Amino acid sequence: MKKKLISTLLCFTMTAALLAGCGGKDGDNAGASDASADSQQETEQAPAQEDGGETADVDAADLEPVTLHFILFGDKKSAVDEVWAAIADYTRDRLNCDFDVQFIAGDDYKQKLLVKAATGDVWDLNFDSDWTGYFQMSAQDAYMNLDDLLPAYAPNLYKVYEEKGLLDAMKNKGHINVLPWTMTMNNRPFIQWRGDLAEAAGIKVDKDNLNTMEDVDKLLYQLKEAYPDKYIIECSQPNGGDWFTLDDGMGLVFNLSDPECKVVAKEQTDEYLEMAEYAEKWQKDGLIWKDVLTDKLDHNSLINEGKLITKWGTHEFATQNRAWVEDGAYWDYTEIYADSLFANRTPLANALCISATSENPERTLMFLDLLETDQTLYDMVQYGIEGKTYVLDGEAAAYPDGMDGASSNYQEWGGQWAMWKPQFMRPNASYGPGFWEEEARYAASSDKNVVSPLEGFSFNADAVATEVAQRNQIYGDANKLLAVGLAGDAKTAIEQLKSDSEAAGLQKILDEYQRQIDEFLASK
Repeated sequence: MKKKLISTLLCFTMTAALLAGCGGKDGDNAGASDASADSQQETEQAPAQEDGGETADVDAADLEPVTLHFILFGDKKSAVDEVWAAIADYTRDRLNCDFDVQFIAGDDYKQKLLVKAATGDVWDLNFDSDWTGYFQMSAQDAYMNLDDLLPAYAPNLYKVYEEKGLLDAMKNKGHINVLPWTMTMNNRPFIQWRGDLAEAAGIKVDKDNLNTMEDVDKLLYQLKEAYPDKYIIECSQPNGGDWFTLDDGMGLVFNLSDPECKVVAKEQTDEYLEMAEYAEKWQKDGLIWKDVLTDKLDHNSLINEGKLITKWGTHEFATQNRAWVEDGAYWDYTEIYADSLFANRTPLANALCISATSENPERTLMFLDLLETDQTLYDMVQYGIEGKTYVLDGEAAAYPDGMDGASSNYQEWGGQWAMWKPQFMRPNASYGPGFWEEEARYAASSDKNVVSPLEGFSFNADAVATEVAQRNQIYGDANKLLAVGLAGDAKTAIEQLKSDSEAAGLQKILDEYQRQIDEFLASK
């Protein structure tokens, strides 16, 4: 069936492209839309968009049964298989598929996904992001070209991306290969601390003057003195200087105030050295615990239980509700480097990708299109089975009696963020009514909160694939230790990082990155 569908689709795509070239507007998008419409008329298997943005019913008799294989981020909760069996039953008359949903623990996610791609494993859909392995996976051509398939098999989803102007951001090497979320929020860093514990210890925090790493350092030592038996902080991090992380895996950044967007390695900035020196100091004095990288502890549970009492965050994490164990526990928080520029989160902050080895990309896209239009399906995917994994409290999705975030059998599964749909999201234990509207307002509240000038830029690593692989390994290993103060003398470790990276061809990567950035900016 798949070969027949693709053959038919490509036939109509070429016809539509010819028509678009003879007077159609909007170039490729117009051709893709025409191809979508024609192919849907020809093959009942592809869902057609009706007036009102809904998806037409599909006769499941025309669809051979398949199993869709999904790989998601985090730990697999106990009710996952039961929930997705129910999802399969609910969509049987439209998709005629079952679901095999697997999870990879967060710490191992990026590396294990890269290994799966390198060894030719077969799966259909996975979570990815600019903070996990998207750029590395794209460099390996691990994701499918969706230029033709997306508008044909997920027309409603395609329309959302089109209306939000995200299509360019979805491209790698000139082709759509990623399906991003559509949320709006900002990356400005916050420092969070247990406000109730600070108050109980008589620590008076002047939030108007808590704005730099030096200010944070002072607060952390006050908390350490007051609560010597608690975990104080997980790591250090660079915050100031208007830096935007362009590639997290390689540690490449550019300054948002620089119109030329000159790309540099993090270790070449003063802020990175500051981060590493504070981490070294905090590790030496016990603010970061020595086995932080190997303790196997659930750090979110440490926070909820009042054992870890500070956290780096954003406006989202500072203002969301937490499942505190202690009565009266709450976060206090403030922005760090309030006068610096910080970019809104990118479309690639959370995303879905279809594997290049997928045997059922059409059916996978049909599922995602239903998710865009069907509240019941959305509730099942996000919250599970009503009465078993969640209950409705008015419009809110709540935990059943006796269950909370720590003991949830399904809700709050990892990677859910890539499937968030603003039109369907219910208030829940973490995010109350109006939360996401407030996030969007916060992102637009200051001229210091900006859209990255490289929004939509995608790096093609073909010319430097070997150097990129080496840099990912060198920077990843070094940064892991530097951020928690376990690299020894910070200056010496950073000089070693620089030396190792230069020997592995970092400058070649930077030159190629800059060449592509210059071309991207010139084309705007």
